[in-house]
Amino acid sequence: MMKALKIILGIFAILCFQGCTKPIDFDQIDAAEIKANYILTQAYFNLGSSNFLDEFGIEIPLQNDVIQAQISGSSQKHIEKIEFTFVTQNSFDRAFNVQIVLFDVAQNPIYFINPTIQIPANSGEITTTIEIPKEDIAVIFTTEYFSFFVQLLPSTDGSVISLSDDATLHFKSYVELFLNYKTA
Repeated sequence: MMKALKIILGIFAILCFQGCTKPIDFDQIDAAEIKANYILTQAYFNLGSSNFLDEFGIEIPLQNDVIQAQISGSSQKHIEKIEFTFVTQNSFDRAFNVQIVLFDVAQNPIYFINPTIQIPANSGEITTTIEIPKEDIAVIFTTEYFSFFVQLLPSTDGSVISLSDDATLHFKSYVELFLNYKTA
């Protein structure tokens, strides 16, 4: 009796497993698609009144910060989109413009990120996102340096910055790469 029960259970198990499985299709991986976003911190700086004054207290209307590019060309064929995001906050009574210029290894300008970032006087946190046109993405991978030109705009009332001003221009930026890895 026990032997018959084991045989019946064995046959039942074989029928269950045979009916519930199908062959595994390993060719499915040929059509795989993986989308990923990769964020690179690009620049972060805080500029106070002393950054816009020379040793004689005269305003310096233009500051420049240069960083080496961090974007590798190894993933270029998988890039769908590139977005630059800029977060600013300005407690100065003056407005600023920031122009980002890309340079090649010979330090020649090869691309201007447009539009220029405008930072109003006494502004809270403002986020600006600029998408690089698809036809311009390749130039990002030939970039060796990013240069941030910060322009102090003239005051509307003729006032000037003094060393005792307790104002700060906060600026941070990052690049987001939208990748799409496809097989087949």
